[in-house]
Amino acid sequence: MTKVTIFLFIVLFFVFFRFFIPGPRVANDYPYTYSESLREGFALPSTWLTRVGEGMGEYSILTMWSWPIDLLYGFGAKLGLSFDILERLLGLVLIVLTGAFSINKLLKSYRITAWAASVSSLFYLTTTYLVLLIDGGQFGIALAYAFFPLSFLTIKKAPKGSLKDRLLAGLGVSILGFFDIRFVYVLLMLSFFWFSYEFVLLSNDRIIFFKSLLATLIVTVLVFGCLNFYWILPLGLANSNSLSANFSRLTETSFLSFATWKHTLLLLQPHWHNNVFGKVTDLKIEFVLIPILAFLAPVLVKMNPSSLKLRRFKEIIFWILVALVGIFLAKGSNPPFTSVYPWLFANIPGFSLFRDPTKFFFLVALSYSALLGVTIDEISGKLAKLKLKNKFFKSYQRSWPGLAYILNPKSFIILLTIYLLFLVRPVWLGRMTGTFSEPIYQKEYEEINKILQNDNKFSRILWIPTKAPLGYSSPTHTSVEASRIVAKRPFAAGVVGTYEIFNFLRESPYMEELFDIASVGYIAYPYPDTRREELKQDNVDYYYALLDQLTNLPWIEGKISDPPVPVLKVKNSQDHFFIANNTFLVVGSDRIYNDLARIEGFKLSNNALIFAEEQPAVGNTCKDRPCTVILYDKKEADFAANFIDQSNFIFPSQNLNFDPSISSERVGWPASRSFSGGWWKREAADLIWWRNFLQEKYGIDNQDFDFGGGWAIAEGNRKLDVRNKKLENGNILLARVMESIRGGKVEFFQGKQKIGEVDTKIEEPEKVEIKLTGYQGIPDQVFEYDKADFVWYEIGKLVENNKALIIKTQGDINVINSLAVLTEDELTRIYELIHRYKIYDWDELDEIQKDKLFKTEHEVKVVYQGVNPTHYKIKVEGVTKPVTLAFSETYDPLWEITNSATGEKSGSYPLYSLINGFYVEKDGEYDIYFSPQKYVYPGLAISSITLFVIMGYLIFSRNKKAKAL
Repeated sequence: MTKVTIFLFIVLFFVFFRFFIPGPRVANDYPYTYSESLREGFALPSTWLTRVGEGMGEYSILTMWSWPIDLLYGFGAKLGLSFDILERLLGLVLIVLTGAFSINKLLKSYRITAWAASVSSLFYLTTTYLVLLIDGGQFGIALAYAFFPLSFLTIKKAPKGSLKDRLLAGLGVSILGFFDIRFVYVLLMLSFFWFSYEFVLLSNDRIIFFKSLLATLIVTVLVFGCLNFYWILPLGLANSNSLSANFSRLTETSFLSFATWKHTLLLLQPHWHNNVFGKVTDLKIEFVLIPILAFLAPVLVKMNPSSLKLRRFKEIIFWILVALVGIFLAKGSNPPFTSVYPWLFANIPGFSLFRDPTKFFFLVALSYSALLGVTIDEISGKLAKLKLKNKFFKSYQRSWPGLAYILNPKSFIILLTIYLLFLVRPVWLGRMTGTFSEPIYQKEYEEINKILQNDNKFSRILWIPTKAPLGYSSPTHTSVEASRIVAKRPFAAGVVGTYEIFNFLRESPYMEELFDIASVGYIAYPYPDTRREELKQDNVDYYYALLDQLTNLPWIEGKISDPPVPVLKVKNSQDHFFIANNTFLVVGSDRIYNDLARIEGFKLSNNALIFAEEQPAVGNTCKDRPCTVILYDKKEADFAANFIDQSNFIFPSQNLNFDPSISSERVGWPASRSFSGGWWKREAADLIWWRNFLQEKYGIDNQDFDFGGGWAIAEGNRKLDVRNKKLENGNILLARVMESIRGGKVEFFQGKQKIGEVDTKIEEPEKVEIKLTGYQGIPDQVFEYDKADFVWYEIGKLVENNKALIIKTQGDINVINSLAVLTEDELTRIYELIHRYKIYDWDELDEIQKDKLFKTEHEVKVVYQGVNPTHYKIKVEGVTKPVTLAFSETYDPLWEITNSATGEKSGSYPLYSLINGFYVEKDGEYDIYFSPQKYVYPGLAISSITLFVIMGYLIFSRNKKAKAL
């Protein structure tokens, strides 16, 4: 290594030395991975995962691009390497080595000298953005950041190179994608900017350049597509909507836009240096020299006639433009021009990947590094000339000998290095709170982990609010985070208000049963990390009060450890698979849980509940199968609606905004003409907010399901146009609307002709009481609300083809969940279907009848073996009547059950709005399989063949070149 390289690594080691102090290095986004889970990574790509914070399982196809990294960690674990060693080798060491090589390669391609490139590399590898990525444990993004310059360089060189260069470009893009697929998009943006700039200003023969660029694009796309085919194929063929509902919300861009333009100009990560989400740091005046030095580059080049070359100056201007674009995008929806980023988010394909706009710090850091290299080169050159030729300097040097050491290129390099070290002083002074610091409560976690490792029965650990970085997790004891599980329907329904989000643990009378069927065996509630949170006395009092309340719940067996890391043992939790002898289709809300909890001896695990109104056509789950129907505050018409084909549903909320203050149906810039007339929407994911809104503003409460289509909301007299091809003349229009004491009237028109109307006002509604438990001197509170219900109505016949349906409302608040359009024959058929089922009206059952309805007479045994996270082998014995096999992982319709003897397949159905259920009618052996996994294997074969072909060609080319020399 040269002395420049040695100098760079010595300085970098000084900055990051704390990471190498013995002991685990963890962060909130980078928990300690124990050997059992670590070895799981050494496997084929999996479309379903139960690791990390979603211990109930989740569709993982959108993160399968990171499989090569998981494979490396798993391989290291198989070799016997501990997580402590792997996180250092595959974490910081790999980031620094990759980043140093990558940025140096790019800088030298711009003819930047070794010492200037070294200081610029130091800057690139110690920006506050990268430091917080590492400290926060976001190693994937950090590796993408480190590799990004080299990826861009391979793309940049490819058009003027050979097939080998184009293959290397495709390989470079693919490796970047393995670290974090989102930054392939950033790379494409940067490449598009560069090639457009080069085509217009730098290219001599544009036709040849365009042809070579097209060839590069084709090869790069083919290489990237084939190397990633192991996840692209299942993504394309598996029919699943795996994107989060929040992923498309414009409000997220405002919620996650923390950096102002001043932060982005200074390249100051807004959470520096404590890295606490939402806690924005004040501007630091010491960072102001960074943009000054960067933007000084074109001025210095212009001032130096000897080095003035048009191409280099134009290259500098390119990086200036990139810096300005990065500065603007990284600030997100903050001023100035607050509407631009939301418009890009909503209208530019792929931009929805960047809810957190700080990802565009990549562009700022890279452009600043290139510009800094030029500035340092130019200033160093001027200092060298000053020393050699300037008579004024020589005369002063005789009287002041020290001047030669101050006005010296090397001194300038040293001063800049000291300045950069000063900027990141919290790292080497030990003020960080993540991987650069010592984890808290190590001894306590070690003791708890030993207890959990000795428990061989499958169960989950619920962490409040999130999994602690040192918290134990394994395939036998997966971790579930309260902050994530509260978003799941049955838990969200138990939340009272919005202030105390985890009070469902204490307030819901049915929580014992939910924890049982969710296989939650432990609750961990660590004391907050005071390095990251400023706790007031009220916070401390609340922590101990909630811990005491949880400890004294009747379904808690007791504590297995005390604060600061208290862990509670739950009395009952089901195994991964269990049998529910009775199966019920519930037409109505999950408020029924409250009533079921009052039945003595009731066990939810023995009674599979399918909520018919959760999604369209869920009622078909019981088609041709023995199934008991319960009408819970509903009528037969509501049950009949469950047999409406999904294609006949129209959800008015689909094209509405979440914010009632936004007048346009779709986001435009400028806003497009409004057709929504002041209507707005909420979705199933908003249940907690939605109920609190109804309670606080209108004094009503509703807990109905939304058929997966959300709620279209009108406050006051409003008008809504609904356009849909299903609106055909002669068909019958149905509507599901909310009735409440604050309702009024909803009218339906086509043109000027009225189709029908619904009276949505209830004069004497039922009352709903909701309890909020007090603590210390605060007494319990009982809130009373008027009950609201969603009801299906037959509105009338449509009178025109494809004519807009006009909906007009009167009253304080009216809500429409769904419309449906049917022919008369279809409507008649649906009403005939409902009479085939055994139907019970809940309000007409007495206590004895309810007790008999849920009685279980015999026990069915189930034995299972996990092959991998997507495949389980099951043996069922003792079946005398059809039962439901419950699988306590997050419901996904792509799970299938296959009878091993007959090959007969069937899909899963949603149990308790939470987990998977499978219909089993006889003893036998079965396979439970996540169907998208079958597409992984042919995709992986193509990816593997592609890799071997590319590597073979590159080796052959190198050997051929060596022989020629």
